[in-house]
Amino acid sequence: MRSWRMAFGRLAAVGAVLVVAAGCGNSSATWPGLIQGTPSASGTDRAVAVATAGRTAAPEATGARATAEAVTINNITADYTYKNALITPIAHLYGTFLDDFVVVTVQNDNAQPVKVVVTSEISGFTSKAIDTVTVGANATEEIRQNPRLTTAAIDELDSERPADLHLLVTYLDNGAQKTLLDQTNQTLITSRRDFPWVIKGMDQQTDFNLIGAMVTPSDPAVEALIRSGANYDPSGAMISGYGSNLDDDNSVYQRLADLWKAEANDYKLTYIGTTISFAPGQSQRIRLPAEVLSQASGNCIELVLLYAAAVEAMGMQPVVVFIPGHAYLAVRTDGTNSQYYFVETTMIGQATFDEAVTYAGKEFDDAQAHLSAGDQDYGWVSIAEGRGKGILPIPWR
Repeated sequence: MRSWRMAFGRLAAVGAVLVVAAGCGNSSATWPGLIQGTPSASGTDRAVAVATAGRTAAPEATGARATAEAVTINNITADYTYKNALITPIAHLYGTFLDDFVVVTVQNDNAQPVKVVVTSEISGFTSKAIDTVTVGANATEEIRQNPRLTTAAIDELDSERPADLHLLVTYLDNGAQKTLLDQTNQTLITSRRDFPWVIKGMDQQTDFNLIGAMVTPSDPAVEALIRSGANYDPSGAMISGYGSNLDDDNSVYQRLADLWKAEANDYKLTYIGTTISFAPGQSQRIRLPAEVLSQASGNCIELVLLYAAAVEAMGMQPVVVFIPGHAYLAVRTDGTNSQYYFVETTMIGQATFDEAVTYAGKEFDDAQAHLSAGDQDYGWVSIAEGRGKGILPIPWR
């Protein structure tokens, strides 16, 4: 297996391409001219072996839980806390990777147990979360709930919205249902495009991992992109999964190149830096893959997420690589070895796929030591590993 550097050294200089790209944050960088020439005979010449990346702690975001006023009836007391904002792109992860959205505490100071029903919903946006619990005599129970956004609500949330959280707690008194607490409080629902880069109590790598929620392999728009890519494959088709060890048959590299041509020629994709967000905390506006395709443009992370979605849909393993102010793509060459192709997706529409791979390989050479050390603002996010831990795609479309 020849290293990326050896493959790069074999290219003949015949011209240069200049690509200007803003980072995933507010920083920007200018890519130097790329050496062009005849591509290597096999994509495997461009694969790079990687080491395991480290982790580092991220500063805590502000953001807090709101507390409602306690209510006591017939020696039964109920109070609750709730999140002052619902983060839409990762809302389905509350209760697992994120703290529960609503936490209700019921204290029963009676000599007999009491049955309590707790219901919470964000009116017009979520389904109802309902729990029935029996609170023992002179005991306290904590009920954690996470009302889920409906797919229709997610589709409409292209900007943040104020919303009402409705909480209802009832209890049985001699067989009759009585209201203990019935309150409505205002909360905020962020846009599906507002991704938080800092979450209170979460280290940097874990927060980076959550970006996998915005990789949507089952989206019909992503499937249509793959179909378009098949038109550029010598076979006229797009196979799924890995066909050989270390991509010896060049099928992974070929399919990645097919997608590149489809994005550039059929979808006319180009890089456009759009990062503004009005969500609380350190958030960035990130469009989902279908939106990138329909608008024929994306910033660095958006273009990476689109490519990653198509790669995952074809049964391969994508990785998002973070460096300060920027992100690019890595794709595993097979399901066993730690060999990857790297793709600088911001070059779409302005350079060939071979040039994008060559440049990204150099980027990784520069970043590898920082990734292994777990330096701040560097991250390695395996989408497959995230799926195994429960970081599933946003339930949209």
